[in-house]
Amino acid sequence: MKKYILVGILISLNAYAQQLPTKSEVIGKMKLVNDYWISQNPNPGNNQWARAAYFTGNMDFYTVYPKNSYLQYANLWANNNGWGLNGGTSTRNADNQICGQVYIDLFNLGAIKDSSKIKAIKTSIDAMVNSTKSDDWWWVDALYMGMPVFARLGVLKNDTAYFNKMFDLYYNTQMTRGLFNPTSGLWYRDETYDPPYTTPNGMDSYWARGNGWAIGALTRVLQLLPENNVHRAELVETFQKMAAALKDRQRTDGFWNTSLDDPNDFGGPETSGTGFFTYGLAWGINNHLLDSATYYPVVAKAWNGLVSIAVQPNGFLGYVQGVGAGPANAPAASTQDFGVGAFLLAGTEVVKMAEGVMPVPSNFGMTSIKAMDKTHIKISFSKKIDRTTALNATNYSINNNVTILDVIAGANDSTTVLRVDGLNYGLYQVQLENILSADSSPVEAGESGTFVYTGIIAITASDYEAGTSNTADKTMDFDFSTRWSSLGKGQWILYDLGEAKQVSSVDMAFYNGNVRKSYFKIELSVDSANFTEVFNGESSGKTTDLEKYDFPDQAARYVKITGNGNSQSLWNSITEARINFENNQTVLSTSKANNPQLTLYPNPVSDNKLTIRLNGDNSGIASLAILDICGKTVYLNTFQSTGDRLEISDLNLIPGCYTLLIEQNSIQRAGLLIVK
Repeated sequence: MKKYILVGILISLNAYAQQLPTKSEVIGKMKLVNDYWISQNPNPGNNQWARAAYFTGNMDFYTVYPKNSYLQYANLWANNNGWGLNGGTSTRNADNQICGQVYIDLFNLGAIKDSSKIKAIKTSIDAMVNSTKSDDWWWVDALYMGMPVFARLGVLKNDTAYFNKMFDLYYNTQMTRGLFNPTSGLWYRDETYDPPYTTPNGMDSYWARGNGWAIGALTRVLQLLPENNVHRAELVETFQKMAAALKDRQRTDGFWNTSLDDPNDFGGPETSGTGFFTYGLAWGINNHLLDSATYYPVVAKAWNGLVSIAVQPNGFLGYVQGVGAGPANAPAASTQDFGVGAFLLAGTEVVKMAEGVMPVPSNFGMTSIKAMDKTHIKISFSKKIDRTTALNATNYSINNNVTILDVIAGANDSTTVLRVDGLNYGLYQVQLENILSADSSPVEAGESGTFVYTGIIAITASDYEAGTSNTADKTMDFDFSTRWSSLGKGQWILYDLGEAKQVSSVDMAFYNGNVRKSYFKIELSVDSANFTEVFNGESSGKTTDLEKYDFPDQAARYVKITGNGNSQSLWNSITEARINFENNQTVLSTSKANNPQLTLYPNPVSDNKLTIRLNGDNSGIASLAILDICGKTVYLNTFQSTGDRLEISDLNLIPGCYTLLIEQNSIQRAGLLIVK
């Protein structure tokens, strides 16, 4: 008998040979990844499926680690998008409805239940509930996008009609379309991947992230679905079949291949699918639907693989396959918003399994950062500051060679002002350490925030689109996904430079600028009363990037742009603007005399493509180098230039801030490049 007991103990110890880190360590990695993502995306983005999938992870992270800035970031995202749906309330596309998961969660967290926050998503889902159509979900991704929305509304309204319609849609995807193979326990992405389709090596094609969407959907629904619901048993059965199938397909490094049954079909680790699988399996253990002895080793190996391989020291999350419909490469330098969301979801369940004391977020940190002028940056804190630590310049750092000369107290006891040198037109990040509040609360490790410096002291407008955040300041936030919008001829936006400067041109990018022309005029003034028209015309209608509108140099303090609609409607919508005047250059070089203007767009870059516009004599060979924040050259190439721009399409840089250097015809230019 003792022999068998000993064997059992050895088997048990072997099963748990790879342990999870402590709760504090799990939260530390989640904070690192989420804080890095937020620092690189100060504008939270649109309400479409990829970004909304990130926010499902951010919201779940907030439930286990209620750091106020995470909730503020989610509310900013929802407010910026007007709590609306891409495609409007008539949409039946699940990709357009996933944002509703976050809207409903935010609604539930609000002290005041504002029904306007869920009006759009409820209108859209109610239309589907009240129809007989149930074949909308033709691709497996739709399960994650749509099912949890129905489940949330079913619980919120205590109405089984939402659960029943959800199951009808799910059943059509699973059985009618045949996307679930009960024998393998896995899902095909859509009907085009059903047999006889195979991978190039003759095997069934089971896409990791597609199956990640499925197990993530089942997890998020089973979290909410009442125990006595008639459909619960079937969903649990499918969940358990998937878990068993995934356990047998895990790689030795803890990841899953992007093609689950064919390691030679784009082999290598893939983070988004692995994140969703870890999330589902860990939740199954925590909620007693999966046997801990069987699945704990799978979860531990998966989480340890994610944090040791995919998570980089700065918080960048790599090996995330890009947007697609099937298996594809997932390079180390590839990240995506939905991949970060999947990682955060995994952590919210893994931390419940981990040992140790659950850390508590600090209630002290930055609430805003603003460049007051070229030499002063104001930082506001959430509480009164401890002057000894908050006025110590060594406790602050700013990227891109900005020097902090000293720190003084602000206008109240919760603000500081940094006096700096080296600030140029661009997007910057401030990092804090060792700063305390007056009651000795510390800022969290790695606390950071971003701000822009444009040289513009004020931006005003005649009007903006009611019910949205499409305000005038969005034209200078270094984010092409935001915009100022106003309806009607004669609507204007006004930029105040603070003092008269020699203005040479204006660069502008327009919403839907690649499919319609925008009509506008540009006027300059030194006193805001008497304006001189310097341009009256139209955009090309061929690009969403910045286009330059040149005119003879003229002294001006105020630049006024008056819109007259576009070739499709009377809407005026500017996504980004740059007022080009003396000493207002996106440059890092200290040599102004030998540094003609350099324009980079889009900036930030998000798809490895960059256009560089140059002034002066641009014919000849141009040498281009890109350096990371440590000064290491990460891109080097030469180009034959004959026009006013260079087109780069192979950057492949990880998100971050870079210095771009160009030398041509003995002229050197430098610029700040942001990669998202």
